[in-house]
Order: sequence, then structure tokens, then C-alpha cells
Amino acid sequence: MAKFRILSVALTLSLTAALPIFSAAEDQPKIKVQRLDKKELIKPDGDGAKPEPAKPEPAKPDADAKKKVEAKISAEAKTELDAISQAYNKLNALDVTGNLKADIDVGGQVQKEDAIFVGTFQAPNKFRHEIKGDVVVGSTGEKLYAFRPAKNDFKSADAPKARLGPSEKLPSPMRDILQMQNPGLLCAIVADAGQFLAEDVTEISKGTDLSIDGKTYTVLNFKGDKESYQVAVDPGTHLVRRLVLDLKKTIEAAGRDDVKKFSLTFDYTSILTNSTPKAEMFAWAAPDGAKDLGAEEAEEGDAVALAGKPAPDFTLNGMDGVAVSLKNQKGSVVILDFWATWCGPCRQSLPGLNKLHKELTGQGLNLKTYAVDLEEPKDKVQPVAAKLCPDLHVLLDEKSEVSKKFGVSGIPQTVVIGKDGKVKKVFIGSGNEAKIRAAATAALKEN
Repeated sequence: MAKFRILSVALTLSLTAALPIFSAAEDQPKIKVQRLDKKELIKPDGDGAKPEPAKPEPAKPDADAKKKVEAKISAEAKTELDAISQAYNKLNALDVTGNLKADIDVGGQVQKEDAIFVGTFQAPNKFRHEIKGDVVVGSTGEKLYAFRPAKNDFKSADAPKARLGPSEKLPSPMRDILQMQNPGLLCAIVADAGQFLAEDVTEISKGTDLSIDGKTYTVLNFKGDKESYQVAVDPGTHLVRRLVLDLKKTIEAAGRDDVKKFSLTFDYTSILTNSTPKAEMFAWAAPDGAKDLGAEEAEEGDAVALAGKPAPDFTLNGMDGVAVSLKNQKGSVVILDFWATWCGPCRQSLPGLNKLHKELTGQGLNLKTYAVDLEEPKDKVQPVAAKLCPDLHVLLDEKSEVSKKFGVSGIPQTVVIGKDGKVKKVFIGSGNEAKIRAAATAALKEN
């Protein structure tokens, strides 16, 4: 089931870290998994290098791909999966409330947590999902959004025009949040719920019927290489009543041999199909002052995209009034650090950059490091620079013309340029001293 591979990526057992919903999630939702780096968020299935075969054979991509995803499905299970697909596909509206429970016992640490979620769907493409105190995810019919009230930030994208077909996916993080918090709602959003539930498993069979609150439910068992799950289905409506995910093997595969239990339970306590949601349920607009994280990442992408390309030329005055041109620095490795005196992370990172520069130039290496201040007068910059980076040459980008050339959307941003004048690496944010050192050292070794 492709959706649970997301948990496989994230759950490397940092039990107190935050749910990786946004690039820098600091909220503490009740169901806790490991935070991913902002550039990774949630990676699509199949990321990562694969081992090379010892003896390459003629490729048969279609047959091999089919063999990997084709599951062994019992006749009874196939009948129920078809019924599930038909039931969800016929829905014009769905209103659900449920509990998401975590039951974890790893390394002697026992954790039992639960959170209440609500979800609403209206065909063909409107929906809303929320766990109280966490992110709100929805579709207005025109726009998808994921909004984090606690931080007043969001991501958005164009909404699909209809239910999602087999090869279609919601963008991240909307897809990832629904997959980790409300898979039953996602069954209504996709065009084929049965196929969605059966993705990437090796075996599907009918299990022993389950009694929940005095009612008997049909059970389907899904087995995969690293995770297995059980789905209880209402025999009358063929809608998901409960889904229990066992991640014990997933955590063990990550290197833990002390896993007694690791399960997540999605329990749908209320399922309504005959309600007519009010239009305002799906309406959404970014609140005043809300930060568009998607736009910020796009801008950062422009900066990172400079890697491997000739660095944009510029001429700026230094604190001493002497002009510095980048084109005259060829033959030297150049580090540009964009900063400002009011920027806390900049002030924290500059001393480390000063230390790195002093150490490498002290070895006789041809390195030039420039701290490029943005839009501040010399008299304000000078005392701060003298304290934080006395060994760096400070340049004044008074109109931010140079920062625009380098795609700077947030500071600090550090650019390592090789002896050939091409950008080697771009680092955004603080805490990158080790990476900057590695990039500069590698560039200095090049001819």
C-alpha cells in the first residue's frame, strides 16, 4: 500500500520528534514520527539508489514492474475490493469522524497516544480534513491547500478536476497528511478505492469477521514486505470502518531489534453518506499575513538551480570603499555569504564561517570569503561585522541587486563558487558549516 510507505520512510523511531508535514514543523501533534529535512518532506516511493546486478540481463521493464506490484488476491477478497470500489465511487458526499491511535513499545519505551480527526467530501473534488490543533487540509474545488494555524503558513496547488485515477496523486504535503491521518477519506477522493487499498502489497485475503460495538464487519488482510494492515469493512455499505496498520517489521528493518509493538489504528466512529455539506465547509482563503511556503520553496529552488552554472558577475564596494568584481576572482574559490545585522541566524553562523576562512587561508589555500550585507548602511554594518567576522571581507549590497542575481529569498544564504567561476553549492539557512567546509575543500582541490 503505497500510502504507508510514507510512514516507512519517516518512522526511524525518533519517538519525540514532530510529524513531517511542513518544512520546519515545530508543532507537537499527538501521533509522532521523525521529522524529515525540508527538501525531502516525503519522498515518492522508490527514491534512493538500487544495487547494481552482478550480471546485467536484458531488461524487461513492463513484465518486471507488473511482477513487483501484482498481489496474490483470494476470490473472496477480490469480490470485497470490487464492492469497496463501487461503494466509494457512487458516493456524492461523505462525512467522517474518527480516532487515530498509536500503540508503541520499542526499546522499553511505551507510548499510547490518540487524536480525533474529522473529514468531509463532496463529489467530485471537494474535501476537508482536520485533526484539532494540527494542519487543515482541503480542496475548494479549484485549489488544494494545507494550512497550519499555529504558524499561520500554508501550501497550495491546483485541485484535480475529478476523482484521482490510478496514476494520479495529490501533491505533497496534502497527499501525505491524508495518507497518514485519514485514509478512509482518501478512499472517496480517489477513483478506485479498492485499487488504492491494494497498492504495493504481496497478498490480500479475507480474514475472520470482526465485531465492533455489537456489529459484525468483514475483514480483509493485506500483507506486504515490511508492513501489513487489516481493514474492517461494513458489509452493508462496503465502507471502511477500521484500519489497523502494523509497522513492527518496518521499524525492525530500520535496524531496531527491540520492537515489541508498533501499530496505528484508524477507527471511523461516525460515517455519514446522506448529508449535504454546506458550501462554506469547503471555502478557504489564506489569512492575512499567512506565509506561502510553496512560494518560498520555489524561490529557494531558483537559488539551488544555480549549481553547476557560471556565477552571475557583479561589482560591489567593500567597507573600505574599494570595489570588488567577481570576474576578477577566477582562479580562487569564492564563498559568498548573504546576511544582515538584524538576522539572528546570520549572526549565529558568521563566526563559524570566519573560523573556516581563517583556517583554510592559514593553510595557504586560495580562498576568498565575502560577507555580503543586504540593504544596510556602512555605519550600522561595521561594528557588527568587526565582532562577528573580523577576518572576512564585507561587501555592501545596498539595493539587493546582487542578492536577486543569486536568487536570495531568505538569509543566510551561502554560495560556494569554484576556481572556474561556476557555482558549486548553494546552502540556505544556518547550521551548514560542515557542508560549506566540505564544498569549499572539494573546490580547492580542483585544478
